[in-house]
Amino acid sequence: MKKFKLLVSVLTLGLCAAAHAQGAYPTKPISMIVPGPAGSAIDNVARVIGDAMSATLGQSILPVNVEGAGATLGTIRLAQSRPDGYTILFHNVGLSVAPSLYNKLQYDVFNDLQPLGLTSEVPIVVVAKNDLPPKSVAELVAYAKREGKKMTLATSGPGSASDLCGTVLQQQMGTQFTLVPYKGSSPALTDMIGGRIDLMCDQTTSAASQIKAGRIKIYGTASKERLAILPDVPTMTEGGLPYVFSIWQGMYAPAKTPPEAVRALSAALRSAIRQEKVKEVLRSKYSVETVEAERATPEFHTRFLRQEVERWAQYYKGITKQ
Repeated sequence: MKKFKLLVSVLTLGLCAAAHAQGAYPTKPISMIVPGPAGSAIDNVARVIGDAMSATLGQSILPVNVEGAGATLGTIRLAQSRPDGYTILFHNVGLSVAPSLYNKLQYDVFNDLQPLGLTSEVPIVVVAKNDLPPKSVAELVAYAKREGKKMTLATSGPGSASDLCGTVLQQQMGTQFTLVPYKGSSPALTDMIGGRIDLMCDQTTSAASQIKAGRIKIYGTASKERLAILPDVPTMTEGGLPYVFSIWQGMYAPAKTPPEAVRALSAALRSAIRQEKVKEVLRSKYSVETVEAERATPEFHTRFLRQEVERWAQYYKGITKQ
């Protein structure tokens, strides 16, 4: 009888220890995959939000930049990661476009990823090398229609944010440019500063500092209203071209990540985007706005992602996939 009681006690202690260990998540640093180079538009926002989440979780969130293939390489890395809560992905609208552009994706958007919540929305600006002749939006449209494919438009590859807004920009202008793909916005901006690329629509997170420094020219913002970070810059609509476009961003874990890890990560995400310091940094430096708390949940994010995949499938209907 004593042996039986001792065995029961040992088993009980073991179960309690296991339960405590499971409830202690996270117990080590978390890797956050960012599908773009350091200093890129998406990287800047990911680091601000990741740092705030680290404080809540009590563990560091370490950015891992994975570039290339229209940001699909980073998603592949996440989908193939162990679903233990220690690898997450910070991505944008490009994730919902990939199924419409690629025939043989090495992941399934719905079955291999666990949405954690939306985080933010980023405005788009239309920028150019400083010596591009047009001086206004109206002149740019006329010039673009005349020059067409003689003009180069930088993108970060098919399905990237810059590719999406570039596609819409061409449609609005009624012309086509020669697309020049890069591994991210940073190298594209470097070439633009050097005068080797003509035009680009980019996120404020990467372009704002170059605009303020006078290294590149800006024609307008693709926002409904002027941006606080660039108050003297008119919207594209003010300039005569009704071009409105923004980029949504969100966070993911691999499918089958333990529920307690999903809850902890999502809660830390919501805490981060509610912090006034985080809001102020994102707004003042990049003109990025965090989303409402109800949109930063796995449930809302999952529904929203399905809607966006369908939206872009209709948009790209009939094109030849890569």
